[in-house]
Amino acid sequence: MKKRYLKILLMVVAAFISLSVDLLMSHADSTRNVTIKSLNVKVYDTDASTAVSMPNSEYSISYVDSEGLQQSLTSGETDSEGLITNVELKEVPTTASKLEITYTMGNETRGYIKNLSTDKPYTITFGKSIPEGNVISYKTSARFATSGEANSYTLHYLVARMNYYYNEVVNQTTHDIQVAHATDSSISEFRNQPINLYYERGSFVDVDNGFYRNGHDRSGVADIVLSDHASLSTFTDYYIKHAIAHEWTHWNLVRTANLPSGSYKNHYSYNEQTTTSYKEGGPAFVADMLTHEYSLADVDSEAQNDNYNGVNRLYGKSTIRTVEQVLYDLLDVSSNNENEDYFVSESLLNTADYTNEQISEINFGVLYAQMMQSKAKNLSEFLQYIQEKYVTSDTDKSNFQQVLTLNGLSSTGDFTLDADGNLLTE
Repeated sequence: MKKRYLKILLMVVAAFISLSVDLLMSHADSTRNVTIKSLNVKVYDTDASTAVSMPNSEYSISYVDSEGLQQSLTSGETDSEGLITNVELKEVPTTASKLEITYTMGNETRGYIKNLSTDKPYTITFGKSIPEGNVISYKTSARFATSGEANSYTLHYLVARMNYYYNEVVNQTTHDIQVAHATDSSISEFRNQPINLYYERGSFVDVDNGFYRNGHDRSGVADIVLSDHASLSTFTDYYIKHAIAHEWTHWNLVRTANLPSGSYKNHYSYNEQTTTSYKEGGPAFVADMLTHEYSLADVDSEAQNDNYNGVNRLYGKSTIRTVEQVLYDLLDVSSNNENEDYFVSESLLNTADYTNEQISEINFGVLYAQMMQSKAKNLSEFLQYIQEKYVTSDTDKSNFQQVLTLNGLSSTGDFTLDADGNLLTE
């Protein structure tokens, strides 16, 4: 009897093992691993030669199962060139012939490009068929549209460019502050704080872009809004990068130096409040440097030579443009049509070891970092801070004073003339 039971038990165990093997074999046959060796997707509207990548942007990868349901596989962030590389996708069903890769415009450490109405980040989804060998190495430029939405090709390209230039502004500034830190250890390494950038077709049309310290919707969370324009031709690469650099710098100066608010008419108009000229002049300077390869050589002597209906609007006067001109004089390695010979990192460098471009990057990094660290509220405070830290030799002191004189400033960096050109009294 015992032998009979043992025989039955062995038969049951054998059947179970056989069934398990069959199930394992069946599962193995129904799934496979897929490797993304390299996936490089760029976005364009009408001309593939203008396509932009999606660098340092979040992505998620999924497939649609046999019941039509979306199944997530993994998520991550593209590299600095916008590529997804060396990703292993485990146990993808053989019935899934295509992957869906959804790119999000932004990331949590930088911030996102968001839709004003939905408060959700813009996304772009790319479908990629799974090749026979289950290894993806693919590069393409493509157009993207949302079903039923007019002009969505243009919209996707526009937000992809905003994402691209937002990333570039952050990376370029971070790099320059890092090289400045390597030159002057008293400069703190740059620590970015994320801020979202909002845009929507048909919203904030033909008005100024804006940084909102309490949020455009008064939520209490700071954000940036890029206005829309009736003519989409306004959105050149230069315009997008310049606008983002300007507003993002407002954010950095508010969060680190708590610069005050203040309204103004334009960059050449006189501001009774010198804080207004400074808090706008700094971001204007940054935006121009990042979009003009650190050069304003064509307008280097504008503060001395401005002539609008016979009036010099800049020299010695509290304007945004005057502040920008002074900051540029602290950056430029060689002046154009100006009798001044000073730049802010001069006492820190053996200039023979650097190219002019490298020195310009260091100077930019120093000025950007010190606008934050000094916590100066106006140009005079900032210049006195710079003078104390970097103007050391007698030659430096003489050349620094020449910068002030050329721009009509006093020896303490104060404006000297009122709106009508009359001398200001103490």
